[in-house]
This record gives sequence, structure tokens and C-alpha cells, in this order.
Amino acid sequence: MEKIRVTTFKGSTESFCEALDEAQLKHSKVFHLSESVMASGITIEIILKGGFGAIAVACLAWVRYKKNRRINIRTKEGTSVWLEGYSAEDATKILEQAESIAAIEKGPNESSKELEKK
Repeated sequence: MEKIRVTTFKGSTESFCEALDEAQLKHSKVFHLSESVMASGITIEIILKGGFGAIAVACLAWVRYKKNRRINIRTKEGTSVWLEGYSAEDATKILEQAESIAAIEKGPNESSKELEKK
């Protein structure tokens, strides 16, 4: 079964895992053992049952829910893509080419809906 790994940063681990749960994607945290200090986030391994479509929808929903969330994808060709403003179909194609994925949540922890009310 195919798997993909996402590195989460800036406190995004819990909310990203919740988005995966809502999409019914099986996932687990991967812990790295090292004798030295490592500058990285927490790695989440996701089982891709049925392809990249479900993870594309989960990633887009996670990014759209709060304006302070971003997902960066480094493709196998070395291109960096911010997963914002794409359709689910286009996001699926981008994720199929992913070498690495980073989920980042920074700044205020307000949802897009809460910010629209202000």
C-alpha cells in the first residue's frame, strides 16, 4: 500500500491530523531518533488508500479553513509549490509529483469564517 509523509510545523500537527481523520485517511506519527539536535517538525505518514484524491481534498480543506495555514510541496523535479487556490483535480496532480510536503500553521488561530465576521 502506498504511503506519503507530511512534515508538520508551528503547531499544525493536531489540526492537520484532525483533517485527515475527517477525510477518513489512516495516518501515524513517525518519530526520528537522533543523537544530535534536529531542526524539524513532526512527520505524519499517511496511507494512500485509493490514490491521491482524498489527501488532496483534505489538504485543501485544511488550508481553506484558516488563513494562517499553508502547505508547501517540493516536487520530484525540485519545484516548490504552495497548495493554495487549486482545484482538487489540480492538487491531486501536484501531490502525485510530491517529493516532500510541509504543513505550516502560523500566527493567529482564527478560522477564515471568524475573520470574515470581524
